[in-house]
Amino acid sequence: MISTTTRIRIQNIVNRLENNQEVTLEERIFLNKLSSVSAVVSQWVNSALGMEASSIDND
Repeated sequence: MISTTTRIRIQNIVNRLENNQEVTLEERIFLNKLSSVSAVVSQWVNSALGMEASSIDND
């Protein structure tokens, strides 16, 4: 389970990804680490990046 502070941080980053706004490398690494241990975070990130990014990652 993730804390409320972490969830808010994640959602802030995910919202910026969805809106094609700037996301730092540090934030991307943070999301990647959490995605590997949390299915919910992974789903949020995949949803924000869209189908194209998911297909690139799976190739």
